[in-house]
Amino acid sequence: MGLTTFKSLPGNDTVVTRALPTVLLYDEVGLDLFDRITYLPEYYLTNSEIDIFKLHGQEIVAEIPNDSDVIELGCGSLRKTELLLDALNKHRTGITYYAIDVMPRPLRESMSKLAARFSNISFCAMCGTYEESLPRLSKSTRPKTILWLGSSIGNYHSTEAAQFLAKISKTSLNVNDAILIGMDKQKQPSIIMDAYHDSQGITDKFELNILPHTNRIVMEYAAQQSDEARNSFIDQETIEKFKYVGFYDEAIGRHDSYLEACEDVVIRWPRSIAAQVKEICGSDDDIVIKRGERVYIESSYKYSDSAADVLALVSGLTLSRTWTDPREYHMLSLFRKPQTTMPLMPQTVPISFDKWYIPMQRTRALRTLSSSAVSAEQFPTIPSINEWKGMWKTWDTLTLQIIPRNKLLNRPIDLRHPFIFYLGHIPAFADIHMSAAESTPLTEPAAFAEWFERGIDPNLEDPSICHSHSEIPDEWPAVDEILAYRDRVRSRVVSWLESYFAANGRVSADEARHVWMAFEHEAMHIETLLYMVLQMEPTEICSPAVVSVPPAPLAKPVRSWLRYAGGEGIQLGLLDDDESSLGASPLPAGHVLGWDNESPAMSVDIKPFKIQTQPITNGEYYAFLQSVINKDFESDRSVGDLLPRSWIVLESGQNLQGLANDYGVRTVVGTPSIVSTEASVWPVVVSQVQAEAYAKWQGKRLPTEAEWTHAARTYHLTRALANDSQSSSAADKPVEGLLKELATAQNINPTKQLCQPYDLFIPHDANIGLSHWHPAPIPTNQSTGSCIVSLPEAAFIGNAWEWTSTPFHPFDGFEPSHMYPGYSADFFDSPEMYKSDSCHYTIKGGSYITHPRMALRQTFRNWYQRGYPYMLATFRLCADD
Repeated sequence: MGLTTFKSLPGNDTVVTRALPTVLLYDEVGLDLFDRITYLPEYYLTNSEIDIFKLHGQEIVAEIPNDSDVIELGCGSLRKTELLLDALNKHRTGITYYAIDVMPRPLRESMSKLAARFSNISFCAMCGTYEESLPRLSKSTRPKTILWLGSSIGNYHSTEAAQFLAKISKTSLNVNDAILIGMDKQKQPSIIMDAYHDSQGITDKFELNILPHTNRIVMEYAAQQSDEARNSFIDQETIEKFKYVGFYDEAIGRHDSYLEACEDVVIRWPRSIAAQVKEICGSDDDIVIKRGERVYIESSYKYSDSAADVLALVSGLTLSRTWTDPREYHMLSLFRKPQTTMPLMPQTVPISFDKWYIPMQRTRALRTLSSSAVSAEQFPTIPSINEWKGMWKTWDTLTLQIIPRNKLLNRPIDLRHPFIFYLGHIPAFADIHMSAAESTPLTEPAAFAEWFERGIDPNLEDPSICHSHSEIPDEWPAVDEILAYRDRVRSRVVSWLESYFAANGRVSADEARHVWMAFEHEAMHIETLLYMVLQMEPTEICSPAVVSVPPAPLAKPVRSWLRYAGGEGIQLGLLDDDESSLGASPLPAGHVLGWDNESPAMSVDIKPFKIQTQPITNGEYYAFLQSVINKDFESDRSVGDLLPRSWIVLESGQNLQGLANDYGVRTVVGTPSIVSTEASVWPVVVSQVQAEAYAKWQGKRLPTEAEWTHAARTYHLTRALANDSQSSSAADKPVEGLLKELATAQNINPTKQLCQPYDLFIPHDANIGLSHWHPAPIPTNQSTGSCIVSLPEAAFIGNAWEWTSTPFHPFDGFEPSHMYPGYSADFFDSPEMYKSDSCHYTIKGGSYITHPRMALRQTFRNWYQRGYPYMLATFRLCADD
């Protein structure tokens, strides 16, 4: 093993010609040196993690069940783990601790000492790499908690880390197994530089030790090939020609370590292995390293507060808890493997959780925003087979695990069918559209397409008023019969997809739309099923994951206002998706499909306005209800009408004038208190009527659809532009003013030329796609890297949809879909009602269970009746400016 070519570092424009594998740092000498580093005062990482274990050890141990396996990746000297083992020894039984490391001697020494100290724990040493060792534990049915401590994850590029964790989850974990990961946080560059450049020079010795270790490996291999006398591959004289250097890139949040040649160096391969070197490297020429040239050794990423959320989203894990040290230098995050999740697909979306805005790390798409750059960042038009199977797993988890089988005939919301209807509705809808796409008969029994074609949405005020829907049978078919029908339809879908991808996507636009409709329709009903499940008795719900909601945070969200100058020609809707004109013509490459209410795109004018950076929380809404009870605010509605259906009275609550002392938030993983847990800072889920009452109490209003859309996409784009700009202009400007300045510099007209491309800049730490199985606090301490402006922290996507004050009306020139004519048209108000009180109102954004395809396509328009209290929808305040 020798010096290898390394073209470039991820996210760095600097070309590096040489690199050595990071693992070569850790021979016995390297491990001893690194252990010495961890005791240095400058090296805060180890002490920070020790502080976390000292402060939160009991909470962490509470997450580890009795009779389970604790597996540590890269255990080292075990100094930090010793604190956790001590707590496990005292408070748990039946624990087996597996230590995985590459060096046998330190492993044996550490394990023998620990086994003597902790008699209630069984110890097992496993010498080898992670890839070699973890498969040996994969067949165990005992609960597992994997420890990946220190800042080991920081040595991986973010995409690699997510893929590594996804692989561990898939191959080594069972449902509810956990991974506890140490992540070093972003902080002052001087603190980070001191940690990696200590005054005693021990880090220099540690990094330089990679050269004698490399020499020893090469020479040992060469000795196996020939007994001839030979010189060293990298001798001591050569080693002394290198020095250790390191640099911290604050914008990316990464420290890079190199060895730099102080003079010209020539390294010659041993003659006995020249043939093998030539076969592997293409040449056995001498390695010439010029003075000043650097050999890359390792990177250490530092993470923002939201990094754990993004890691969960892209790896398919669920983030359960996060703990930090008093200085907030470091964090330990606990992830669990859920029954199902809807992760972003790394092969279709650039993933990077070390920066808030993914595209800006990977490309410079803003330079031109050409169609090719845009399409490269978007999902492919037709979901992959893996995306379908992932969604089916989510659907089956909801219908066959979370809902007990004996509850499928239950109807927790009177305005909806019983659960069993939706079990048949999804395959029936898909079959109808697959039949149309293929021009073939329906799947048998064909009667299912009639019974399950369309559900109900009766008027809240008068349930006898309802759009056309399927006539339900006198008796529902048996569950097993419906499931067999579902499987036949799924096989039909997979068969079509296999043919589609084999033919490189050569289909008509109509055919593609039928299949795409079936996918997004099922994704929508996953959300319908979830909010129906939330109205069940909590004791009846079979939780899909073990999740711990932390106690109430000490710091409340920092809410501020974003101001917008408004303007003319603000674009809404989806560009270039005219269903009637595309028709039977070939599907255009990279085409974005949307529902009929997203088209045609239209321009609107907006007056100056201001909008809050974050939605209203449960805690704030509870204060509003107390104000109504105390008559500090005269409401047109009773407290009972204003109580969110997303809440449930806790047993400890005492009713007082119609309001309990405490409520829990309904989730499928428990009902955390809005008083004593972080649920107090989750966005409140309410009806539009309730949202408007709160807004009136505050003397504000809800945003219009145009205001919300413009605010969200402008904020996201401004943030991305500011992070990427080379400008050094003044910082304190209105968001829209900065956008125009930056956009002009980049030759972009943000209000007229772009529509779908705005979606490129949605932050990928958004709580969507079941990265959590509940709402989550909105991060309030994001690092903006080299951002030239100090923008307030805002979040528009995720946790819950957001109500607007805009009635659900068609865009100008609307034409109903000929494939599904009633999808939108059945819910529009009649024109004579346009200036009066409407029934359905537009909601935007996406919730924690919204599929990423819809949440990240911000032209998507959702809607519900304004008084409907079950939908996962929240709100933020707006006002004229």
